[in-house]
Amino acid sequence: MPKAFVYPALRSTRDNFKCPSCDQALILQDDPQPRTYRCNNQHSFDLAREGYLNLLLVQHKHSRNPGDSDEMIRSRQRFLNAGYYEPLSDAIVAAVAKAASEPEQTVLDLGCGEGYYMQQLRIASATASTKLKLLGMDISKFAVRLAAKRKMDARLAVDSVYNIPLFENRIDTAISVFSPISAEETARVLKPGGQLIMVGPGAEHLSGLTALIYEQSLPHGGNTAGLEKATQFNLLEQIEIKQTIVVTGSYILDLLKMTPYYWHSRPEQQEMLAKLDKLETLIHFKINIYQNQSS
Repeated sequence: MPKAFVYPALRSTRDNFKCPSCDQALILQDDPQPRTYRCNNQHSFDLAREGYLNLLLVQHKHSRNPGDSDEMIRSRQRFLNAGYYEPLSDAIVAAVAKAASEPEQTVLDLGCGEGYYMQQLRIASATASTKLKLLGMDISKFAVRLAAKRKMDARLAVDSVYNIPLFENRIDTAISVFSPISAEETARVLKPGGQLIMVGPGAEHLSGLTALIYEQSLPHGGNTAGLEKATQFNLLEQIEIKQTIVVTGSYILDLLKMTPYYWHSRPEQQEMLAKLDKLETLIHFKINIYQNQSS
């Protein structure tokens, strides 16, 4: 069995993940091969072989395997690794760098999926002046397992973004790509003045794909609903990315399978897309950058 990954030494217990049962700090036990985290109330959680913690309690699950399926996540991983969303990842890297105000920046990816955007941040940090600490969480254990396999020096956990297993005021910058969040929970873990980078789809996102599935176009509603009225956050900046990409070969079906459109497509539509050599479509993203007003 491969040796389990162990997180590097942490500065204080309040920098650790906290116990989802009692909110106490989870401490790595001093064993010959340390892989168990335990709180003062003796709740314990073992590191998975890949190097992540599963902190999602059974009573917080709404299905046997909550979150995106393994097939959806692997399709997304192949598609993203091919670089089709590079304009978005470049914009996220730039926004995170702009948000940095201290020599060390702690970044939390809410709904991190299979870790593509975290990995782009880690790659960029190699030539940056700011030391980057990466944390990621997702409710899908399949996603977090794949993220851990990227070996990007990040602390990863399976849990819900509505119950973030961190102490208050721990995070400098939070990012959320196509994932809903809890404004209250996110503000709690962000430092005062910390930033939230929310990425959602623009109205014309993947219009070339949806035109082949739906008889009438269905514009996206975005994922920032509720944040406009959230008293914890102040909108600092809005960025829009819109350009045409040409998806080729097997990546066309990967694109379909990584989106909710797959569940609305008919078998004959899936077969038709699988036979295409290329697909031209718009990608359209909206990035809203907020500042935490909580004290």
